[in-house]
Amino acid sequence: DVANSRAAVMDLKTFTVKDIIEVPNTSGPHCAAFVTENTEYLFLPTRFSVPLGHQYASLDEYSEKYRGVMSAVTFNEKAQKLHIAYQVALPPWSYDLSDAGKKISKDWAVLTTYNTEEATTNLEINASQEDRDFIVLFNWKELENMVKEGKYDNVGGQKMIFPEKHKGGIYLVPVAKSPHGVDVTPDGKYFIASGKLAPLLTVFSFEKAFQAIEKKEFAGERNGIPILKYESVMEREVNPENALGPLHTQFDDKGMAYTTMFISSEVVKWNPETGEVLDRVPVQYSPGHAVAAEGDTVSPDGKYLVSLNKLAKDSYLSVGPSHPESMQLIDISGEKMKVIQSSPVDPEPHYGQMIKADKIKTVEVYPKDENHPNAVYNQKDARIVRKGNEVHVYGIAMRSKFIFDANAKRPDVIEVNEGDKVVVHLTNLDFDEDITHGFAINQYNLNMEIQPGQTNTM
Repeated sequence: DVANSRAAVMDLKTFTVKDIIEVPNTSGPHCAAFVTENTEYLFLPTRFSVPLGHQYASLDEYSEKYRGVMSAVTFNEKAQKLHIAYQVALPPWSYDLSDAGKKISKDWAVLTTYNTEEATTNLEINASQEDRDFIVLFNWKELENMVKEGKYDNVGGQKMIFPEKHKGGIYLVPVAKSPHGVDVTPDGKYFIASGKLAPLLTVFSFEKAFQAIEKKEFAGERNGIPILKYESVMEREVNPENALGPLHTQFDDKGMAYTTMFISSEVVKWNPETGEVLDRVPVQYSPGHAVAAEGDTVSPDGKYLVSLNKLAKDSYLSVGPSHPESMQLIDISGEKMKVIQSSPVDPEPHYGQMIKADKIKTVEVYPKDENHPNAVYNQKDARIVRKGNEVHVYGIAMRSKFIFDANAKRPDVIEVNEGDKVVVHLTNLDFDEDITHGFAINQYNLNMEIQPGQTNTM
């Protein structure tokens, strides 16, 4: 949730949100969410730099008082709770996209930066002055150990690592200016950056980066973070002819890369091992992100890719000043790509994941839980219990009625005194998939869903 600097976790058994966390010291986690190999961490870097603790500081003090904070978040599977393990106070830049390592790079992660100029006005111009920005390359295991050793400051109750003070684990890699996506190849050997203002894709080698770090082949520092030499880490530069505005890369089962070109409105297929361009297909129009079938994993499926286009112009029926945008399904199973379907969507389709349907194991009906303190599985047991000025309603929902008090003259009425606290526990007694009930209190902004077999409380 970029607007409110929050993140949520969803249970794919029920497709319901289980927890939402507000991320302090950040302003818009646009980089999120990327997850380590075994879900040790979910990383949530900020999009925009702000003063720590959201204290006011003049833009004239931007370079001194503002920071770009990255949060390392854990998820407790049993308690179903998100928790901020620690934060890193990065330089006052903007952080765009990110990815976690795989296989040989599994302990590492990367994120792109822009506005390393630290501009504070007319950003489209002033944040594009330098030829290069940076990729932040960090070893999360090393940062984890630093926290265990107490190498952090306490900032508003958060464990905060300051790279200029707590050395190690974080490095900068120069990259073509204003990069958007950074994507790790399925084998974990490379990370590919797309410099959207320089029509260039850069393939970087993790192994080369590790060697350069070991040899301390640095080209100085920024904000206390060592800068790796570009030529020490870069594997190859790829510049498809007349392709402009590279943004985001996905992969197929043969290791081939598919990159969206925002300005030239196309998807380009190319070989990361050689840089050879293999195919290109036009899309309508201005694609930002793309999602391939399991394209972010170590074993992509290789059959389909969806281009998530930011503009559709005249593709669909006009519904006002803002038009439907488009998602286009592309067959990538052969040598040549082919657009096979186009669908109108809300603006702006932005990032996505595609996984095989048989990996989703949903709950069709909530099983009976006889130990549930608030559940009612027999209509006769529906009752209203008063405890002082607190009223608990143990009711049921079924087609097509509520029963709140089985023994009352009007069993579907809740009558309470003004000032009472009312707690409504409802069990859906329709043990049949897709028979969902709802319960709302008009004009109180209260509305809950009770799925088949579920007990829910308001």
